[in-house]
Amino acid sequence: MARRFDYSHYELSFRDRQWNRDLLSEHLPHFQGCRKVLDLACGSGIFLELLAENGIPAVGVERNPEVVEWVKDQGWDVIEQDALAFLEQTTQTYDGIFCSHFLEHLPFDQVLRCIELLLPCLASSGTLVIVLPNPESIRMQLFGFWRDPEHVRFYHPELIEAVCQHYGLQVVHTNRQEEPFAIPPLSLETSKGAAVHSQPLARGWLKETVRGVYFRLLRALRLTPYADVVALEERLRRERETLQDALSTWSNKATWAMNRMWAWPDNAAIVCRKEE
Repeated sequence: MARRFDYSHYELSFRDRQWNRDLLSEHLPHFQGCRKVLDLACGSGIFLELLAENGIPAVGVERNPEVVEWVKDQGWDVIEQDALAFLEQTTQTYDGIFCSHFLEHLPFDQVLRCIELLLPCLASSGTLVIVLPNPESIRMQLFGFWRDPEHVRFYHPELIEAVCQHYGLQVVHTNRQEEPFAIPPLSLETSKGAAVHSQPLARGWLKETVRGVYFRLLRALRLTPYADVVALEERLRRERETLQDALSTWSNKATWAMNRMWAWPDNAAIVCRKEE
């Protein structure tokens, strides 16, 4: 009988490492110049790898023994211990702490406990970066969040920001206003105008000549007064402009509504600083 499935199988076999490297690399600038970074619940050490490549000293904490063994084999510094237990026992301080995709594994009382325990571990003027699944992302709601077998619940970034501020941390940056998947407004402009301007002069002259002959024929046959034809043409132009304005208004509202559902980042990032 096969060994029972546990989190190490998910961490080491089912996650796209390069994809996660690309996602996590955007947080590296927050730790430039740090002398010692703690990667809490570091998993397979993707961020430890990125920090090492950029010459930033770091240590990870991970509870799963098989994952820890794999991380150590890669040459990165990792401590095998439950993250909260480590925070309760350590006397070390760090000028950078990375807490990525950990809080959603905890019930809310433990989220509070985690942030309370992080505070004494963060050096004065130190940086804390929290990354968690963004509940405002429809992609994360539908496709991403439920892949992980140990996720407990979503936490809205505004809630986590409020908790951090309650404990005296200064929120210096979030990505809540970014719209990496925003849909651009629909353009109602046609290529007609450009096409007209690019027409050879002879074609433009022929068009105006035919139009003039048409109106002269109407007047000669007394079928429709010329003034009525001009008025009709003007009315059609105004109605076309009115329709375009209405469609433009609808397009802007529809685009805004789609972006409210679709545009937000899949992962919320909160950067905090501990005041001196």
